[in-house]
Amino acid sequence: MSRRSFLMKMGAGVAAARVTGFGVAMSSAGSVGAQSRKPITLMVGFPPGGGPDLVARAVAEPARRDLGQAIVIENRIGASGRIALDWLRKAEGNGSNFVLTPASMLTAYPQVYKRLSYSLAEFAPVCKLCRYHLSVVAPANAPYSTLQEFVAWARSSKEATFGVPGQGNATEFTGRLLAQAENLSLEPISYRGGPQLTQAVTAGEVNVAVNLSSNFIELIKAGRLKVLAVTTAARSPFSPDVPTLVELGYPDIVFEEFIGIVARNGTPEPGIVRLQDAMQAALQDATVRDTLSRSEYLPDFKPARLLGADLVASSERWKALVRKIGFKPIE
Repeated sequence: MSRRSFLMKMGAGVAAARVTGFGVAMSSAGSVGAQSRKPITLMVGFPPGGGPDLVARAVAEPARRDLGQAIVIENRIGASGRIALDWLRKAEGNGSNFVLTPASMLTAYPQVYKRLSYSLAEFAPVCKLCRYHLSVVAPANAPYSTLQEFVAWARSSKEATFGVPGQGNATEFTGRLLAQAENLSLEPISYRGGPQLTQAVTAGEVNVAVNLSSNFIELIKAGRLKVLAVTTAARSPFSPDVPTLVELGYPDIVFEEFIGIVARNGTPEPGIVRLQDAMQAALQDATVRDTLSRSEYLPDFKPARLLGADLVASSERWKALVRKIGFKPIE
């Protein structure tokens, strides 16, 4: 399907609808009304304590109050977030089942995995919640304190490694693009989520680590990690003294990712609208915004229609990146 026809499909349905999905939800409002008191399951494909889990728990309580309905957060860990999305495509599309996920699980993975159990078209966007960036960090006792020093060290050692919390996403591509730009032998080592990666880099198991900045904040403050660069296009307001990879000479290494909520395609539109509106209200809560900001997430609400457009744009960028570095799809 061409990008144009895909976008047209996303916009199909009633013109005044508040939700635009990757397919048209045909269930009636009555069917979601019957489910309205059933607890909402908000699945997260990453461990408790990781970035996506933090976002889910920040927004869940105010959204629950707004809906007058329980929101149960479940962590279905494994396969770099794929297990949660596989669960969703098999779950009932009754307005009670949702997944909160970084966008790359939906837009990068179809480009980087040879066999994937799901596709973007199987899900309906609900809303975008926030943006975040990545940080490149090193152990406090590493013999380099800047990215330039790390590059020189890696070139001489010829056995440098970088740790990531999963395969085939922005964290791995950050390291691969750096290695390509500098012609480095820089091998990725994948861990099962952010907490495990953070432990590994703190212990010196890997030379540098790339992950959501939220995973490293406290250890950086405590002097156990040092940050070498961030992946924003311009310096982050959260760390204005840290250089971007762009200003260090890597204009293609920009990853300002986002987290959103999706439902199974065919979920009743009123159920999607209810959760979308509750999440928009939650992001206006001062406590929620403070919680997200302290973990270096920028609240950035977008309704379903705009989230859908962002997912399509992200998918196109990932296709180009895969071609650029000659990435071989993962089995």
